[in-house]
Amino acid sequence: MMAVKSILTELNRAPGIHETLIVGRDGFVIDNVGDMDADEVGAVISTAIGAVEAMGRDCSQGGLFEVMAEYKEGVIIAAPIGRDAVLGVVADGSANLGGIRHAVKKNMRELERTL
Repeated sequence: MMAVKSILTELNRAPGIHETLIVGRDGFVIDNVGDMDADEVGAVISTAIGAVEAMGRDCSQGGLFEVMAEYKEGVIIAAPIGRDAVLGVVADGSANLGGIRHAVKKNMRELERTL
């Protein structure tokens, strides 16, 4: 079983990614790799994932796999890890979105086992 930091480090190696983090549903950062203010990013990701999950429930869409927000300068992907945590990935505009989504899917099961 890989350590959380190792998984985040591996994700952070993908071109364009500059922050990966695991945040609890309470908004507190469990672990992170990158150059941003992880506490601030983690709090926002935790709040956003709750709102998006509620929207999906209200629209009878089932469980959430991930949410992706595209911005002028990049993208943020957030994906629930079980019931208690969320993976956040922040990347710049040069990142390959398909590659990032694949990396998230590839590592999700290991993150669930590790946490």
